[in-house]
Amino acid sequence: MGVLIDWISQPETAGGQLLVAMPGVGDVGKLAIDAVNCELDAEPIARLCHASLPPLAKLNEDGLLAPPHILLSRIEVDGKKVFTLTGDAQPMSPEGQHEMAIAILELFEGGEVLVLAGMTAPADRKEVFSICSSAKYRIVLESRGVLVSRDEPKAGVIGMAALITAFGPVHNVDSSCTIATTVGSSADPVAAQRLLETIRKWWSLPLPIPIDATARLAAKLKQLHPQKAEDHIASMQESPDSIYM
Repeated sequence: MGVLIDWISQPETAGGQLLVAMPGVGDVGKLAIDAVNCELDAEPIARLCHASLPPLAKLNEDGLLAPPHILLSRIEVDGKKVFTLTGDAQPMSPEGQHEMAIAILELFEGGEVLVLAGMTAPADRKEVFSICSSAKYRIVLESRGVLVSRDEPKAGVIGMAALITAFGPVHNVDSSCTIATTVGSSADPVAAQRLLETIRKWWSLPLPIPIDATARLAAKLKQLHPQKAEDHIASMQESPDSIYM
C-alpha cells in the first residue's frame, strides 16, 4: 500500500514552501511547528495516511474518530501562503517512511522543503545549523547567511527527516534540514524557540516565536511533578552519551 491522501481542500502545492517536522530528539521540530500552527490558526489541507503508521485512531476536536495520519496544513505568513506538515508519529517501517517522504516531495515538486529537527548534544552546546543534499542549493543557502554544516551530524540522520532532505534534489525540490542541539531527554521548548528564531532570520519568514519557553516548561513540570520540578529541569541539562537524530 502507498500513501493515501485524504484531501480536505486541494490547493496547489507544487512550487510551494513547506515546513516539516516529525517526533524526534527533544521533539524540537514538532514543538516548533505545533506552536506556529497554533499561533497562526493553521488550516488543515490533507491527511496523509499509510499502513505503517501506528494503528491508533484518535478522536478529533469534533469528537469524530480520525485515522492515523500526518497532517498537511496551510498558514499565512506576512501575506504569503506557507504549508506545514507534522504528526504524532511517522511510519514504523523503512518502506513506509520512504513512501511517505517521496509522496511529500512529489506534492512540492519545484518548491522548497524545510525539515526541522533536533540533535542530542551536551547541555552547554546551544547551536543551530542546516544540512542539505545539493551543492547548488548549499551555495544559495550560504548566500542568505545560513550556516550549512559539512561534517555534522557525524552519526548521520535517520527517519523521514533524512529521507525528505536527501531525496529532495531527485524530485526537483530544494530541501534542507535545520537542526537545533538539545539534551534530548525530554521535550525541549527552549531549543524549539531557538530553532524558530533561526528559521525566521535565515529564511526571512516572520514566524511567531513562543516567549518565556523556560518558564512555561518549568510550570508544566511543576504541574506534573509538584515536588521535583527542579530535579526534572536539571536532568534535561545532563550530557548525553551519543549524538543521534
